Amino acid sequence: MPPPGTPVQLLDAKGRPAAFGLTDAGDVVVRVLGRHAEPIPALIAARVASALAHRARVIPPETDAYRLLHGEGDGLPGVVVDRYGEVGVLRLYSGCWEPHLPALIDALMAVPGMRSLLRRLGVRRVDGDSGAVMAAGAPAPERLVVQEYGLRFVVRPYTGQKTGLFLDQREHRRWIGGVSADATVLNLFAYTGGFSVYAAALGAKRVVTVDISAPAIEDARENFRLNGLDPAAHGFEVRDVFTATKEALGGPFSVVVCDPPALSHDKKADGNARAGYRDLATLAGQLVAPDGLLATASCTARLSQDKWEEAVREGLRKAGRWSWVWRAAEPPDHPVALDHIEGRYLKFAALRRR
Repeated sequence: MPPPGTPVQLLDAKGRPAAFGLTDAGDVVVRVLGRHAEPIPALIAARVASALAHRARVIPPETDAYRLLHGEGDGLPGVVVDRYGEVGVLRLYSGCWEPHLPALIDALMAVPGMRSLLRRLGVRRVDGDSGAVMAAGAPAPERLVVQEYGLRFVVRPYTGQKTGLFLDQREHRRWIGGVSADATVLNLFAYTGGFSVYAAALGAKRVVTVDISAPAIEDARENFRLNGLDPAAHGFEVRDVFTATKEALGGPFSVVVCDPPALSHDKKADGNARAGYRDLATLAGQLVAPDGLLATASCTARLSQDKWEEAVREGLRKAGRWSWVWRAAEPPDHPVALDHIEGRYLKFAALRRR
């Protein structure tokens, strides 16, 4: 087998072109890029330009933080790039791109306004490392401030979760803000308080922000200050939600947000993941006041929508009577290729306690 990143033309039984792509290591032997062979640098440049044109249509106003490249959905499987103002953050989930990294960097640095390109490491099968390195341009700052629908957020591109911010929850954050006027809100697994900021900025009476990470909670307070919100008027707790009790978390609340980290990365953990989502649904549901809302989510790609909803239903049966209000998934800057079922990783739902 040629080394990863070798361009190959696949033929059908009659010798006709069936697919063109790059060889890779692991379960995926070839990352398919199309049917007919193309020069890789030109292919990369064209697909980056196409992805940028799509974002120009779908990114909302007063927003400079979004996903610029989303792997298979943008025709570059295994390539993810998030943009934070003038800084791009690149992650490679496939080693086939390592030989073509210079062409990828050139295409990204040609994006208007792109001043710095940082590469986040930590994908074991690709780079076997951790941390972040500059790929091109001016050194990226350790801390920067971006906008989302006009609200401001701290991003730490070298050390933050994912690439610095959970950009895929942007539209869900906005929705939570819209239903939080005059509400009391509890945000579990809050990270740096994105849902909390939207809720407080759009009129919530009190927001309680809970996360296991003390530095994340400090950044949540800073995000409140950046948006002219007084942290002293709200609650911030460093707490492990997985071991918390209903009594410790307080309530009841008008709105509860429960957005845990991925609970499964392999088949052996799938059963535990379903049990985890079930138990979290029970805990979060008990904290919702009658006629209140629970917003919950899963980024566990291995768990299907049906299995996840089943776990939520099982958990909420112990916490009152409920109705589904809204089901949603990835936002428009996270496109999913039509036949790439595995790309449908994000599940979000809002439910009303009757």
